[in-house]
Amino acid sequence: MLAIVKRTEQEFADWVSTELGFITTIGRYQDEPIKLEAYQLEALATPARYRCIEKARQVGFSWLFSAEAIARAHLREAHTSVFVSYALSDSKEKIAYCEQLHEELPLAYQKKRVVDSKLEIAFQSNGAAKRISRIISSPSKAPRGKKGDILLDELAHYPFDREVYQGSTALILRAGGQLTVCSSPLGRRGAFWEIARQEVRPYPAYWRQRVPWFLCSFFCTDVRRAAKEAPAMPTEERVERFGTKGIKDQFASLLLEEFQQEFEVVYCDEAQSYFPYELILPCTDDELVLAEDFASFGEVRGRLVAGFDVGRKRDLSELAVFEEVDGRKLCRMLRSYDRVPFAAQEADLRSMLNMLPVARLSIDQSGLGMHLAENLGREFPQVVPENFTNESKEMWAVDFKLLLQRRDVVLPRDRELVAQIHSIRKHVTPSGRTSFDAERDSRGHADRFWAVALACRKERGPQPGDVVEVGVRIIG
Repeated sequence: MLAIVKRTEQEFADWVSTELGFITTIGRYQDEPIKLEAYQLEALATPARYRCIEKARQVGFSWLFSAEAIARAHLREAHTSVFVSYALSDSKEKIAYCEQLHEELPLAYQKKRVVDSKLEIAFQSNGAAKRISRIISSPSKAPRGKKGDILLDELAHYPFDREVYQGSTALILRAGGQLTVCSSPLGRRGAFWEIARQEVRPYPAYWRQRVPWFLCSFFCTDVRRAAKEAPAMPTEERVERFGTKGIKDQFASLLLEEFQQEFEVVYCDEAQSYFPYELILPCTDDELVLAEDFASFGEVRGRLVAGFDVGRKRDLSELAVFEEVDGRKLCRMLRSYDRVPFAAQEADLRSMLNMLPVARLSIDQSGLGMHLAENLGREFPQVVPENFTNESKEMWAVDFKLLLQRRDVVLPRDRELVAQIHSIRKHVTPSGRTSFDAERDSRGHADRFWAVALACRKERGPQPGDVVEVGVRIIG
């Protein structure tokens, strides 16, 4: 905890004129005084023009940089801060943080708000010149033309990370701004990995910080002790020794590799995945809006195809619906069925087939899905039963990889979906056969991916509902 006593009015004024003093002395959030973690204090205190922060998820940097931007907007006559985020929802969240922080400032310190939107907030100075300070937030695009401080938040997860980084570096020079790259890892690839790990070439201008979960008091029961002892422990031991219930639950619900990447700043090996991030991320669209239910599906301009992976005892059933438009497959709906009775799942699929013009619904008929596929198939000719074998899964995985390579598929920018696609591994069995699958975790065997693969599979031979053409040759 920060505890600084100022003995005179001038000392107090000097302290409040610093970003750290402004945030911790007069700042409040949700009617509470602001208390910062040690790593947050370090990030605020560094004067470096370039900051590189490797971090676990949910350790408070998005909020911290929002507070930093508010402080600079109020302490300087005119200042611009630009946030670039992984997704549109993250961009809006930072502006929401800024609005809340501004609202809770004492009136004597508040600047007048003159722009207030979901992606920008601006303040007018109290001086005679009435100069403007701006905080701008946008999703994973290079902030060209916007000079000032630039934060690239979750840079490793951007679809076009190099373009965004290259478009950001020059913007801080003329404005005398600060460039911050901050992210949790996403494999041994991309601009952020190169800057953070320097295995390709050095990046000497950067001040560096690494923040795993056990440095955060929200996740760790004894931060001071964990900072000394936890780095030498295996993951399982340090989670058991220092983890709160929240982090223990996360550890139990993720594969070891996933937990280490999300919470322990470990860069997992990209070579093991059949679908590398470079293939997946460019096919995601942050502006893609998925239908929440069949009744509000909206206009259908193309051909609808769907895939349904039937959950086993411990797995989810997953539905994926895509629309084929101009040769591209556009994701329109993803729906999970968690411990939903099979009769209810069947009823829901029947509703979809009655309400939407689905041209093909591919259903996993292996095991528990057999009766579901048979029951629906008797009533709806567009239902296609599919057998999950090594040969069929290889065919579907290859089909989907070709779509990604050609960028003929559009997916929502969803971290869970990206993780499931990336989790697929290609193995060779002892008998020499090829196998495609993911390790089991609390969510199953990448069930959502297989639903997507079923929907997007290449159609070979006559399809349900096709009109059969008969050619006749007249002799004589």
